[in-house]
Amino acid sequence: MTGDATLYVKSSKISTVEYSRPIADHSCTDGYLATKVMYSYTPEDQQCMELLKQAGIPHELIDLSSCSFQARLKARIAGLNETPTLVFKGEKIRGLQAIRRVLQKKET
Repeated sequence: MTGDATLYVKSSKISTVEYSRPIADHSCTDGYLATKVMYSYTPEDQQCMELLKQAGIPHELIDLSSCSFQARLKARIAGLNETPTLVFKGEKIRGLQAIRRVLQKKET
């Protein structure tokens, strides 16, 4: 465990796809290949990651998009279906504005 904080986020998968030519004019050998895969976070999720980094809070980042179905189901049952959600010292904080308020209180 990296600290008392866990941030739950969701990402979007962006694949770069290239066409592969058929071998010796065999139409069954042509196709598309994913050559590069990138992950993009929503602006709110990205801002929360930046806020935690600026505050110097060690945290574990859990991307619900890349988790198994079982892990996503457990998160939903635990009330972690809205992102960004920060679990900080046992307290669930949902949304960018609420996380920002909690981090500002921590600094003072």
